[in-house]
Parts: sequence; C-alpha cells; structure tokens
Amino acid sequence: MIELVLVCHEDLAIHFLKVAEFLFKNAQNCQTVAICEGEHPDEHKAKMDAAIKAAGQSGGPILILTDLFGGTACNVSLPYIKKDKVEVLSGVNLAMFIRAIQWRKRFPDIGLVELATECAKYAREGIRVCSQGLVLSSPEEGKGKKGKKNASDSF
Repeated sequence: MIELVLVCHEDLAIHFLKVAEFLFKNAQNCQTVAICEGEHPDEHKAKMDAAIKAAGQSGGPILILTDLFGGTACNVSLPYIKKDKVEVLSGVNLAMFIRAIQWRKRFPDIGLVELATECAKYAREGIRVCSQGLVLSSPEEGKGKKGKKNASDSF
C-alpha cells in the first residue's frame, strides 16, 4: 500500500487527518508533519526524516502531499523525491487527501505517479464556484411560480 505523508504549515495536516479519521474511522498509514512558524530548517528536516522513516517501514512507496507549491512545506519535501519510491504532490485539499486514502485501498497495485495524478485530477474537478452552473429553486417555486432562479437571485 502507498504510504501517505501530509506536510503542511502549522496544524493543517493534523486537521486533514482528523477529518479523514472521522470519515473513515481508520485512516491508517498516514504521517503528518507540521511546519511551524519560527522553527529552524534543521527542525523541518528532522520532522521530515522521522515521517519518511515511519512511512518507509512498510517498504511501499510514499506519496507526500503538501499544502502550497513553493512554500516551506513543499520545499522541504522535494529533496525526498525518488523515482517510483517517493513522489510529492502539492496543493493538497481535503478532496485530494480523501481520494488518496480511497484509491490506495481500492487499487492496491496502483502506481505512485498514477495515484498522484488521479488525486490532482479529482481535486481540480472538485473546485467549483457554486453560484455558477448550479440552478437553485426558491421556496416560492414550490407554490406554482414558474422558472428557476440562480444562486445570486436567492439573496
């Protein structure tokens, strides 16, 4: 199974993991790394080394999910990339993390880059400006009024 390591600023990774555990009751094989304000770069490296070591105990590949491309969390993750062993996927959101958990269980033989690609695709598809493209009905419509309103008409 592909191991997951979430590397995010402050407590974001911990909160993503809490939500996943709420939804799945057991989000196993997930490590978190919090990149906190005021920490020395040596602390970041020590945290990363510990997370990668813990994730690597299974011998499987590791997908590192980071919050912001170009940010410290991503930058401290990049040196760990190893072809077919460790991949970094930036821009993590909850949809991406959930997809990673679901697909690595559902497709145990999925490749590391294939899983990262699927997660990125799923995350992009889940981003919506909800007032565009949705048709909402107002309470008055149920009383015989014809036509549909869009979200901006409801306010």
